[in-house]
Amino acid sequence: MKWLINLGVIASFLFLLAVGIRLAIIRHGFYSSLARDNKVAEIKIPAARGQILDRKGRVVVESEYQYFEENEDKVASKSGKYKGDEFEGKTARVELKRKYLYGETMGLVTGYVGRVSENDLKSDRCGRKLDGFDVVGRMGVEESLDCLLRGTEGKRLVEVDAKGKYVRELGRQEPVAGQNLELSIDAFWQEKIYQMIKDKKAAVVMSRPDSGKIIALVSSPSIDPNVFSYEIDNQKINDYLKDRESLPLLNRTITGRYHPGSVFKITMATAGLESGVMGANDLIEDTGVIKIGEYSFANWLWNKRGGTDGMVDMVKALKRSNDIYFYRLGEKLGIDRIKEWANKFGYGSKTGVELGGEIEGIVPDDQWKQDNKGERWFLGNTYHVSIGQGDLGVTPLQVNQMTNIIANDGKKCKMSLLKNSKSECVDLKINKNTIETVTNGMKEACKTGGTAWPLFNFKTELACKTGTAEVGDGSKDTHAWLTAFAPADNPEISITVLVERGGEGSDVAAPIVGDILKEWFSEPDTLVPRYKE
Repeated sequence: MKWLINLGVIASFLFLLAVGIRLAIIRHGFYSSLARDNKVAEIKIPAARGQILDRKGRVVVESEYQYFEENEDKVASKSGKYKGDEFEGKTARVELKRKYLYGETMGLVTGYVGRVSENDLKSDRCGRKLDGFDVVGRMGVEESLDCLLRGTEGKRLVEVDAKGKYVRELGRQEPVAGQNLELSIDAFWQEKIYQMIKDKKAAVVMSRPDSGKIIALVSSPSIDPNVFSYEIDNQKINDYLKDRESLPLLNRTITGRYHPGSVFKITMATAGLESGVMGANDLIEDTGVIKIGEYSFANWLWNKRGGTDGMVDMVKALKRSNDIYFYRLGEKLGIDRIKEWANKFGYGSKTGVELGGEIEGIVPDDQWKQDNKGERWFLGNTYHVSIGQGDLGVTPLQVNQMTNIIANDGKKCKMSLLKNSKSECVDLKINKNTIETVTNGMKEACKTGGTAWPLFNFKTELACKTGTAEVGDGSKDTHAWLTAFAPADNPEISITVLVERGGEGSDVAAPIVGDILKEWFSEPDTLVPRYKE
């Protein structure tokens, strides 16, 4: 028994000797390297994203470095803004904060930044290698122009002792900031317009007709991007996500799809004149209502108080927004030619604005109806589309682009919110007489006897078109539209307003346009009346 115990002691001694030899000789290089490496800490310095500026150089979005010093328990003991030389003699964690100076006013244009997802780590849109501490753009230009805004990260190599305390800095590679981004958006007008509509579900687009440059792109309600990045507020984020009624994350200017109502009559009038099926002076009698079998198609004035507009030509049809005229015009054109001209004006396709999430909308025809509803096309469907109803679906930005085509003598410009991007315009070769006739009709709509009564008092001559679009969900709700350009004969600006379920375009959308234009054209004394129920 004793010999067995002695054998165990000898075996244990030999095992410990072997381990010691292995650690001292065989693995000496490995552990020496590890001990040496443990004295060097690499501290990442994230790169500042480029600033986002408005068209007048106002800073809209900026990056702000913050540092966090940690005590022995790895708990942040101090924090503050990073000023470049903040870290000499310290070990600290650096974080990049993104500050949105105009908050919800610009929230859906700028978007925000957020931590990378698993998909981002697997495949970065900019072709870079990311880690879990990186941030990328989410929504708005932060996402669509992410690769431009990103910079190149830097790092610090610092020596620390066995307890992890700072000894000295061994080297530093400074980060390189991303490129600055200059928007065509004017932050002053963006904020002013947002304040006008912030209590409504609404969208406003203001742009330059001659270039397609967007001056304001406002959607309400909106989000404050600071809660996603600068001062993270999870409760507020959850509130945004759960709000299925107001949909604050929806950019209504490019992602909201609506029936355009009578603003579509601008396209219809152009199509009628250019195709030759209707002359500017050809007359159609407003009978108040058209009956086809068991179906009736009435003019708005007939529905409102049993009235008619008598004999109507093209200019009067636009001035009075006469449905009977446009039903008959649509019948002469047919849905295929209506669709052809709708497509020319940009409906059914994206405008190309530099934002993700833009939708194409819908311009229906016989094939579309068969594919989507299993039914053939009827004349009544053509009547509905002819006044901007039925299955026709558009975005406010598309309506603004259409407005610009008339204001810009038939030239269609790609919509853009970048200040220095080259304007991309295509001449649709619309006859000058057609442009003149449609413009005259739009001028008359803003004058006494027209439909846009809140705009009658302007000294600056305006060209506009109202729209009141049935929602089509069984309710009596209507979307309120007004689109306009001014001055009418030498346009420098166009404005399109949509108020969801707001009522009539003349009563609800027109006063908003008026409030904008009176300041734009320095007419402080011009009265913009309101409808009082």
